[in-house]
Amino acid sequence: MAGLWQRTGNVTVTNGSKTLTGFGTKWKTGTLPIQKGHTFYGPDNAAYEVDTVVSDENILLVDAYRGGTLANQPYRIDITRTSTISQFAADLASLVAKYRTWFDGMMTWLTGSGDVAILNPDTGANVTIPSWKKVASEGEGQAARAKTEADKAAGSAAAAEATVRDAALPLPDVWAPLVDSLRLITGKGRDVKVGEDVVARTWQFERLSAATERQKDGKLRLVPAGEPRYEGGCLVKERGSTNLSFPHDGSVSTATRGTVEVTAGTGLLGEVTTTKFREDMEFGGHYLNLRSLSGFTVGDDVSITVELVPLRVGMDSIRLGSNDMTVNGTVVNITPEQIGKPLQLVHRSTMTTTVLRSFVWGYVGAASAWQGNGSLNFEILSVQVEKGPPTSLIPTTTAAATRAPESIWLPGPANNPGYGKSRTYAVEFEVISPSQAGYTPIFCDGAYPTRTFVGVWSDGNLMANNDYVKAYTTQFSLKKRNVIAATFDYDGGNVSYSLNGGAVVKSSTPCVVKPGQAETPYERFEIGALGGGGHQPSIRIRNFRCWHRAVSEAQLRAIR
Repeated sequence: MAGLWQRTGNVTVTNGSKTLTGFGTKWKTGTLPIQKGHTFYGPDNAAYEVDTVVSDENILLVDAYRGGTLANQPYRIDITRTSTISQFAADLASLVAKYRTWFDGMMTWLTGSGDVAILNPDTGANVTIPSWKKVASEGEGQAARAKTEADKAAGSAAAAEATVRDAALPLPDVWAPLVDSLRLITGKGRDVKVGEDVVARTWQFERLSAATERQKDGKLRLVPAGEPRYEGGCLVKERGSTNLSFPHDGSVSTATRGTVEVTAGTGLLGEVTTTKFREDMEFGGHYLNLRSLSGFTVGDDVSITVELVPLRVGMDSIRLGSNDMTVNGTVVNITPEQIGKPLQLVHRSTMTTTVLRSFVWGYVGAASAWQGNGSLNFEILSVQVEKGPPTSLIPTTTAAATRAPESIWLPGPANNPGYGKSRTYAVEFEVISPSQAGYTPIFCDGAYPTRTFVGVWSDGNLMANNDYVKAYTTQFSLKKRNVIAATFDYDGGNVSYSLNGGAVVKSSTPCVVKPGQAETPYERFEIGALGGGGHQPSIRIRNFRCWHRAVSEAQLRAIR
């Protein structure tokens, strides 16, 4: 396995000389250039401090080479232990300048006409290429669309610049968009290699079964085991669960004052038939009885999820429930505009018996009983019965089926600043449902009792916590999509967080580790778990960032 030290090419060394001559080397202009202070090891295997990098093929050492004179020899240079603060600042400034040059070139390409000259930030040479206007000039309206795209790019750049200016934060030490891949922009993760070259680093992901992913058209895609899911530009992370209802299309249901029809239709997973309920001509309640299920324990927390399409004109509500549960039903109102459109109903309560007999019951004219006229009431797209909070559909056919839990992690110790060191986190998230015990951890770094985590506790407190000092409150309201930024200031500050740019919640005492408490050894920084894979909720997450420094309250509120 290739290491991080520089070994490209060969070297000629001369006894008593400070000059190294390389062959096939890129010491000055390579991707990881050699710098003053790096350590050179030649054929004599002794360590020599680098003084000056003259060119790609010439280096001057601080001390003369003491070994024998040899030509075209292998070597290695330790490039991992340099970078003073000033050198890091210079490197960062160089990187920012490089990306600014790239952005200027992109704007020239987007807004120019004909052929345009763009500066290559790696070589310093101009490259002439056709402008976007020239490339897209065929057909009417292409130029206008090019200008629209350029305006969008300029607006995005301005927004990004404003965000950076307001937050006044450097590039995150760990940064992952998590929009459509597990790729890291910065940070340590699983290496993705082409040959011996590391071309990317990613989060680790595990799910030992298939799962369903909601598409833009509302249909579902069956995602193979081991492949992450993305919905609405977010990574999906769910707890494991079992759908006890089979088959999931509800085709084995029975009817009261009506009939069950399995006829042509388009199912969520591309099925060519669907289950419909048709009322009869009698007066009374007309409803669908879902499959009876046994094997429960009194007190079990159970969720019933039914996705259906209301079809009957005049139907103004639908009730999903069971008389075998403490709360026997949930009613969802139906507007005329919702007739013919998919709708998801969820009922969750505790069992009062060991058998679950559930129903889907439409109301007409606000009444549970009416004179039937033979109309189709609704079309069933899916039925799921599971213990605990509701999760995404687990397809079933002839028996119950289980979706394995999803695990998403990074190597924790490699990505944090060290035990008792300041750090700041920010992440965008959406809660689908809490864990079965009522916890909703967003992320966790470490193992109890020395974790650093952010999430909603089982008592309803939203908190940032290091297992000794915490900032928390129950006075918060989650939106569909949320951003939380939390800082742990071990340099005389507090544990603090801001939700959606709102008021900062602070710990009542300074942020410190528990006196006398050594760090508990651990391996993973986890998404959607509370350490060691425990208390897994179902969440969607994106744009995870971590800085190895504390930030001010104004900066917390500015992070988006």
